[in-house]
Amino acid sequence: MRIILTTLIIFLTSCQKAGDLEISQGGFLSSKELSEEVIVLNIWADWCPPCIKEMPYFNKLDEHPEITVLGFHFDQFDLLDELELLDLIEKLGMEFANLKTDPRDVWGIEIPGHVPTIMIIKDNEVVKTMITPQTYESLLEAVDI
Repeated sequence: MRIILTTLIIFLTSCQKAGDLEISQGGFLSSKELSEEVIVLNIWADWCPPCIKEMPYFNKLDEHPEITVLGFHFDQFDLLDELELLDLIEKLGMEFANLKTDPRDVWGIEIPGHVPTIMIIKDNEVVKTMITPQTYESLLEAVDI
C-alpha cells in the first residue's frame, strides 16, 4: 500500500509541474506546448471601458483551434488580490484563461504603459503589440494564421 501511495504522489506532483504557466481560474498550461499555437495575450483592466467591450471578442477568438487567448489584469502587476480577480473574471464573463504567472517572467515583456495592450506571441516570441481597442475582425487579422 505504501508503494502505491508513494507512486501516486510522485505521479500527481509530476503532472502538476508539467505546466509552467499557472492559471488564475485553476490549473496550469505549458509554454512549450503553447509554442505551437498563436498566443494572444490580453492585458486588461476592469476600469478600462474598451477592455470590457473587447471581452466577447477574446472569448470568440479563443474558440479558434490554432489560437490561445490568455488574459492578465493590469493591476495584477502590483495591486489586485486573487479573490478580487476571480470575481472580475466571473462578472465580465471571461471564458479564456487568465494568467496567474507574471507574463514578464515568461516572455520578458515590460509592464505596459496603458490598457488595453494586446501582444501576439508566436514561437514564444512577441511578434506584435497593439495598444488600441480592437474588434474581433482586427484581432483575426493581427494573428495572421
